[in-house]
Amino acid sequence: MVLGHEPSGIVVKVGEEVRNIVIGDTVAGDIVRRCGYCRECVAGRENLCRNRKILSEGALAKYIAANEIYINKFSRVTFDEATFSEPLACVINGQKNSRVAAGDRVAIIGAGQIGLMHMQISKLLGAETIMIDLRQERLDVATKLGSDHTINSQNEDAISKVKEITEGYGTDKVIIAVGNSKAVELGAQIIAKMGSLNLFGSISPPTETGLDLNLIHHGEISLVGSFDKTRSDLRLATKLIDEKKIDVKTLISHSYDLEESQKAFESLEAGTGTKVIVRPSGE
Repeated sequence: MVLGHEPSGIVVKVGEEVRNIVIGDTVAGDIVRRCGYCRECVAGRENLCRNRKILSEGALAKYIAANEIYINKFSRVTFDEATFSEPLACVINGQKNSRVAAGDRVAIIGAGQIGLMHMQISKLLGAETIMIDLRQERLDVATKLGSDHTINSQNEDAISKVKEITEGYGTDKVIIAVGNSKAVELGAQIIAKMGSLNLFGSISPPTETGLDLNLIHHGEISLVGSFDKTRSDLRLATKLIDEKKIDVKTLISHSYDLEESQKAFESLEAGTGTKVIVRPSGE
């Protein structure tokens, strides 16, 4: 199949039953379809739909098909910025699952595009943020975007530093925004009692972890997961981006024409930058 997700573009054709989208609208969203009938969908958690499937070929193409239910209009930002609506929607779902609130101290492990959006949403909710990563250049972006604290775990003792920042208590919330079992183990070491540890990043391939379950037991830690997003998350994400309440433009580090897609994948594999954009040629 054709790969690619997180699309944005201009509507060039609509089906007979489309109600709210017209030709010429600028839209962004998702190309995954949910059934609407399974137990999870009926409960309003269509992100967990057991019958989910890709609606069409992926977004690494000049034209794709989309369902109006899962795309939203924007008007104030560029197509590059609007493409963040899908991942930001996933972040919003994760923030809800973590129940981030004003006054919380939130540690985010992983300062890629996802972690940096988690930081901004946490700040928007009134939390104090601590970004942890191995790469100083990403932490510098976190500082630029307003993180209260940054910790380079390559050359600092992250556990000691977090304890210093939090007067020895640890953080109220930890969000693991990277698919690494060691990050999970670190998260369990810096979480405060009664805190919430969110496994936001999937670990691939699956691996065993040395997580001390007694830390969860004795500290009454809530261990939660986050996967995908709901329609309401997607709508809110598009609104926040279009109103420029979340800075996603700063996260864009590379852009390529469609014919250069292979270079985009190579850039991702090399771990350079934060967000890679692929555009139709000449756009």
